[in-house]
Amino acid sequence: MNKIRYILGLLTVVYLLCACEDNLEPKVMSPYGDEYAYTLPGPVEGFLTNAYGAIPSQIDHYGSDFLDAATGDAVTNQYGSSVYALGNGKMSSTSNPIGIWDAAYSSFQWIHLFQEKSADTATVKWWIANDENDVIERTRLIGESYFLRAYWGMELLKVYGGVTESGEVLGYPIVTKFVTEDQKDEFLHVTRNTYEECVQQILDDCDSAIALLPLEYSGDDLLLGKAYIGRASASAAYVLKSRVATFAASPAYNGNVDVQEKWERAALLSQEAIDKANLSYTALSYEAVTNPTPDKGSLTTPQDYLFRRYHNNNSLENRNLPPAFWGNGRTNPSQNLVDAFPMANGYPITDPASGYDPQNPFTGRDPRLDNTVIYNGASVEINGRGLEVAEVVAEYIVLDADTTEVDDGTGNMVEVVDIISDTVIYRAGLDSEAYDYRGTRTGYYLRKWISTKADMLTNVNQKLNSEHMFPIIRGAEAFFNLAEASNEVVGPSGIVPGCSLSAYDIMKDIRSKSIGLGATDPYLDSQLGSADDMRALIQNESRLEFAFENHRYFDLRRWMLPLDETVRGMIVNQDESGNLNYEGTDPTDPSGFVDIEERSFDSDRYYYHPLPYDEMVKNPNLENNKGW
Repeated sequence: MNKIRYILGLLTVVYLLCACEDNLEPKVMSPYGDEYAYTLPGPVEGFLTNAYGAIPSQIDHYGSDFLDAATGDAVTNQYGSSVYALGNGKMSSTSNPIGIWDAAYSSFQWIHLFQEKSADTATVKWWIANDENDVIERTRLIGESYFLRAYWGMELLKVYGGVTESGEVLGYPIVTKFVTEDQKDEFLHVTRNTYEECVQQILDDCDSAIALLPLEYSGDDLLLGKAYIGRASASAAYVLKSRVATFAASPAYNGNVDVQEKWERAALLSQEAIDKANLSYTALSYEAVTNPTPDKGSLTTPQDYLFRRYHNNNSLENRNLPPAFWGNGRTNPSQNLVDAFPMANGYPITDPASGYDPQNPFTGRDPRLDNTVIYNGASVEINGRGLEVAEVVAEYIVLDADTTEVDDGTGNMVEVVDIISDTVIYRAGLDSEAYDYRGTRTGYYLRKWISTKADMLTNVNQKLNSEHMFPIIRGAEAFFNLAEASNEVVGPSGIVPGCSLSAYDIMKDIRSKSIGLGATDPYLDSQLGSADDMRALIQNESRLEFAFENHRYFDLRRWMLPLDETVRGMIVNQDESGNLNYEGTDPTDPSGFVDIEERSFDSDRYYYHPLPYDEMVKNPNLENNKGW
């Protein structure tokens, strides 16, 4: 089976062919021909499967890196990677490390082909002898198709939505039907739809999906049971509505038009998601981000993970465990991110009331730090080894020795050993055993999503696997979106009409469960004075909650926050007595900062991405985002 790519003006459409490259109609592998194959449920559902399959299968899917490594939260130690280039401003219309134009429009084609074929109830039957089951399965699959179209639409908005040189806020060219070869000329001169038109299309598709899908998959039902966990659900569609509305209200995309109304819509849709999907905020546990379903398989999912991918492998561990544990130590969280975690009393480490000690930087911290970062002295494996990245700066070692005989002063000759010694600097501990090597650029390694199973990679001939759950849509997002929108509309303690929670209510619940503060949170109480203070707190809490879930890169842009923050690390030195001295862990002392990597986002154009060059060449009616 050959795979070719056909360009339809703005569209790049992937068709699977049966060794026939001059025929541009989609083909399936069938000895009886297309028309017969289109009556078979397997091939028809396969069209939808292609749209699922285009969704990245790993959470570090940007060339094996997290998108966080192109922000101030982390760096990659792979200098030739696409994310390293992205983080250093190396992005263009011909080289966009996060470009998804082809994947999205190819998925649209598969979705529309599925919808076209599955709508003909007389042609394709999922259950020949059971009309009731046929209706249930057909309904669910059509609902999934609407969700997938909404999902891919939102992905296009995240990457390509932006402001043009004319000041208009545009999204992507909306396509809602299957495009045949004969119809391709219709798309040679299309323009981008407005951002708001794209938002409305996504919301409409989510509503269509909600009307056809179950809230969740549970129990042993043949057609709607837990065997379908991981597929689109109404709950995921509700939260996707909350996401798109929140993006639309954000400074980068609201166009300074109807801003209050857009934030109100975001608040109401977030509240709707919480109510209709029966959501409650649950803090991510250490187990959830390291060993989410040990030995239980893909049909067990944390309640918060409404749409997710499942794997039983060791890919993340190979890429990200420290070298001493036979990994490549690829993703290195930054000191910037570590500094963002408050103390266990809820105060930022820059606040005198926090009790933070830069020479004991990990003592008494927010427990979410342990869930996210492997730091010096932290455990790496269950009941196993920990990590040491301390640098021994004054270690006395024997290089050589000479033996001579001397008179002891009484006429007796005795042997004296002359020690030839030196002071050396080497990397101690388990950052890498036995030789001077440091995998991390920042002094930290990634904890989140990395299994704690012991000796996973030790036996290179029989490496162990571990189960992983990678969330694409989490229920927690609806709470953060509601808090953000409510604060913009009515301030920290106000409640938007039609909603039941204030920004303060939500943040108190989240911080109580995540940090373990209980009923009192004096620092949060001190932020009630202004929407600006509460906004900063919400943004920081979001940074911690969704770290290494590829949110931060897009959040910085939609919030229009600075993109050029220098990435910092830390160094820990150990003297001959075993005492540790930390450098770079005091955020109030810039003179002691350990700079690792400068971010080269020095222009407004980096808030928006360029459209693909080949699409711009084919269709001059596609107006690019400003700066490109």
